[in-house]
Amino acid sequence: MTNELAAMDQIQKENRSILKTVAAAVLIAMLWKVRYFWLMDQWIVSIPLQDESFFPWMFRNQSTARQAYLLACGAAAALLLVRQQQWLTILASAQLVFVVTLNIHQSGYNDVTFLCCGWASAWCVWMSTKIDEPTQTLHPRAAWLAHAILSMIFLGGAIGKLTPEYWSGDVLYELYFRDKDFWFYNLVRSSVDVPAVKDIAAWHSRAVTASELVCGFLWLMPMRFASWLALAMLLGIALTNNVLLFSVVTSLAGLAIVGLHKSSPPRPVR
Repeated sequence: MTNELAAMDQIQKENRSILKTVAAAVLIAMLWKVRYFWLMDQWIVSIPLQDESFFPWMFRNQSTARQAYLLACGAAAALLLVRQQQWLTILASAQLVFVVTLNIHQSGYNDVTFLCCGWASAWCVWMSTKIDEPTQTLHPRAAWLAHAILSMIFLGGAIGKLTPEYWSGDVLYELYFRDKDFWFYNLVRSSVDVPAVKDIAAWHSRAVTASELVCGFLWLMPMRFASWLALAMLLGIALTNNVLLFSVVTSLAGLAIVGLHKSSPPRPVR
């Protein structure tokens, strides 16, 4: 009996570590957003938005967004501290509810950080209900689900870029390559003339679109390869565009890391 309890404790500990890796990534993503969230909050208070035909009062009230943001961060932080499955599920569900509230609030509507954190939080809720399952059988399913979520997000991004303006590079040139003050674009502008910058913008845009299309099929790839590919894409997006994008990619990176977990061999039960 003692050996059985020890084996179960090992399984729960290992599964909790996988879950808490993603929960920590969600928390980091939310905290990375704090300065921008504060600036947006002050702007909305000073210049109120009005869209009564679409947003109910609760989701136009800025205090709702503030409370949801703080509670989402609190739930994610608390999730890192608890052990019991019941509390893991309660806190993961609370985290999801508060992040979804931010997604449908007037001030957070269509915000990609909250969208990505929402999908990662949904994965956390699912994982929290599976803590007692053997890691050897649970981990491949957890990684596949994480990769399926990432595939959906990458594929959505790629489909949104399948326009003449993106393919020609005009969008990225106007938004970034022409005058964006960031190391990658500063390096390009200082290295070549304007016509060449436009060509680089075009090929960069096409490469990003093609890469996202490929990553739309992570769920079909070998587990570890898919995780490394997703991590490379996510880090590349942030490091070559804007450090603020780490608030978007960090929760997704947490999902990608799931596939890199190495399960411990089960302890023999005597």
